Amino acid sequence: MSALQQLLAADAALEAALADGPHPHLPLGRLAPVVAGAVSGMSKADWLALGPRERVGAALRGCAVGRLVDPMAGAQPYKVAPAVADPGARLLQAAGLARATGQPVLCLVGLAATGALAEALSLAAAQRLPLIVVLSALALPAEAAVAPLIPADPVALAAALGVAGARVVADQHSVQQAVSAARAAGGPALIWVDVP
Repeated sequence: MSALQQLLAADAALEAALADGPHPHLPLGRLAPVVAGAVSGMSKADWLALGPRERVGAALRGCAVGRLVDPMAGAQPYKVAPAVADPGARLLQAAGLARATGQPVLCLVGLAATGALAEALSLAAAQRLPLIVVLSALALPAEAAVAPLIPADPVALAAALGVAGARVVADQHSVQQAVSAARAAGGPALIWVDVP
């Protein structure tokens, strides 16, 4: 079974486990290849800072779905930090983990995180933290009543701060390669993923 298939099965199991519970689960949908690729690109010894939706990625490390029912519980010994719903706080949590451990930390966020993105990247650059941020840009329908969420190109912002940046498409292989390369480089990195 491929990592993507394994992740989709775990996502369906988590959705079923939470059907009547206090913690709703939003299925991964179009984010599944991003999460599968990002988690697969990291070592099992590295920390993951995932949101409530993406926490199912811990299943790729052998974590039982039952351990993921409460998003605030984290998942030890799988090195999955408690899921922080606020993407800005998640970015800073991930930077703190990278600072405290000196180990690579993967943080998955979406466009709602762009306000705190500059702060987290600036901190990571100033302290050369091994922080890998995967920013998923979900395409919105033309009729969506949402203003543009980002005032500047995040990859250009990262470059201006001295942080490595890359743009990839939302397939498992491309994301995994980009995350693996960022991890091998050792410094902070931003990976923008276009999700159709």
